[in-house]
Amino acid sequence: MVIERDRSNELYDLFRQCTSSQARRQEAPLHSSNEVQTFNRFAQGVSRDIAAVSDKIMQLAKVARNQSVFDDQTAVISGLASSVKTSLQKLHDDMDTLETLKTQSLASQRGTGGNNLFRGNALKTSQKHNETVIDTLKSRLASTGQTFRTTLQSQSKTLRSNANRRFQFTSSDQPQSFESALFQEQEQQQQQQQLMSGNTNTQYYRQRLDAVRELEAAVAEVGEMFSDFARLTHEQEDVVLRIDVDVDRALENVNAGSNELIRYLSNISSNRGLILKIFAILFFFLMFFGFFVVH
Repeated sequence: MVIERDRSNELYDLFRQCTSSQARRQEAPLHSSNEVQTFNRFAQGVSRDIAAVSDKIMQLAKVARNQSVFDDQTAVISGLASSVKTSLQKLHDDMDTLETLKTQSLASQRGTGGNNLFRGNALKTSQKHNETVIDTLKSRLASTGQTFRTTLQSQSKTLRSNANRRFQFTSSDQPQSFESALFQEQEQQQQQQQLMSGNTNTQYYRQRLDAVRELEAAVAEVGEMFSDFARLTHEQEDVVLRIDVDVDRALENVNAGSNELIRYLSNISSNRGLILKIFAILFFFLMFFGFFVVH
């Protein structure tokens, strides 16, 4: 005889527990996704800013190449250099902010959700992704800063060269004095023009000297700003070299494994021939003895 028992309450309790646990699982990713989305949006903004700075540096290099002795583009070059330096300083600060957002994102993800294996793997994957994004942006920013530094150094050399060439073109010896009274007035006018030209050249050289000093100061600031990023770039190069070595070793192991498989296949093939011969001999003896037994 079967005894019936009402277990509807247990079923309802189990259903409520499943519903509440599912709701908690749905709320946790929404909270963590906001932090992750903030990090991703900020990283995308930093990437766009780096691209914009690279375009400015290319424009600066183009203006510097097109500059000649009598085509002064110092004002344009100084404006672009100042804009790029300000943007690089902002990007340097943005990288610190990005590090803070990465820490907050990981902390929020650890604070929500369970401690199961899937959650732990998701946290490790997210942490690895964030670190890769930051390292990539740092590498791009370091490369951009190095390009800007090289451009400023080249522009500084160009300014010195143009100043020397202009000095050779504009400087001249004292004009020959004429004893005739007819040329006295003309000689005085020439001397006045030469004095005015000398004052203009002096002012020009002072401007070039100030421009060179500004560029050299910018080079020093950029060098100090990106010394850490340069170190990071060298470390990444070492990592890449180690990865190449590991890939070569893995390729050697794969080739060795392939050779072992081919050798094993050849052994199996030779054993297969031997087994077929044994079965053929047995079949022959069976047929032979069966023939004589039957007869």
